[in-house]
Amino acid sequence: VMFLPMLILFLIFSTYPVIQGVFYSFTDWNGLGSEFQLIGLENYKTFFHDFVVLKPLKNTFVYAFWVTIIQNVCALALALALNQKLKTRNLLRTFIFIPVVLSALIVGYLWSYLFTEPLAMLGDKLGIEAMKYNLLGNKSTALAAGIFVSVWKGVGYTMVIYLAGLQNIDKEIQEAALVDGAKGFQRFRYITFPLIAPSFTINIVLVMEGAFKQYDLIFALTGGGPGNASELLSLTIYRESFEYYRAGYGATMGVILALIIIVLSLLELVVLRKREDNI
Repeated sequence: VMFLPMLILFLIFSTYPVIQGVFYSFTDWNGLGSEFQLIGLENYKTFFHDFVVLKPLKNTFVYAFWVTIIQNVCALALALALNQKLKTRNLLRTFIFIPVVLSALIVGYLWSYLFTEPLAMLGDKLGIEAMKYNLLGNKSTALAAGIFVSVWKGVGYTMVIYLAGLQNIDKEIQEAALVDGAKGFQRFRYITFPLIAPSFTINIVLVMEGAFKQYDLIFALTGGGPGNASELLSLTIYRESFEYYRAGYGATMGVILALIIIVLSLLELVVLRKREDNI
């Protein structure tokens, strides 16, 4: 009985829209009126022959890959550092976690300004050629800048999960390894990293899923530009649905993106769970 209200809300605002989205992917709905026609798999055929969508699709994979790798490496390094007995570790943890609670739109607009004015001025003063120009306005650096901002915003959340895993490691195991003469990197490789395998699995899957679904941060940061150099598939879905009024085709892209995320998540879980079992 206590669970029923939440279940009803979940069905109305989560399950029903998903089912409706899948249904509209088989129609030519324009997103405005109530009239539409069932067109079967035409939208899906269009997607696989649409050269315009290739660049956003490629950008999405590149973006998700690098965000997943860089964010996890940085978060693990920060967690290891802030798991030590430092006087300011609580302050540093809070400072690193602050971007997580900020709105993605605010972060996007903030960094859009920073890349446009202060960083360019700083690069000019320091004589650093790469910083003299707006990185968001360059086709070759716009996506990389988006990856940097995404990692900056999300690294605190990933760090907290790693910290939880590190604090669950029995200190006696670390002390025994120290007595046996294991050096710092050896302890990390053979003891610490294997024992935080569940945290590693969770973070890899969560960060990957979030990166594939990223929309608001890139929308505020570059709007997908310049050209479509930083456009992700989520932005293409928005444009098709609300700018070009092809909501049926947009729903098709949404379904395909969801399937990509599900398949990759399952593959990651199978591989990483097997690694945990081996450990």
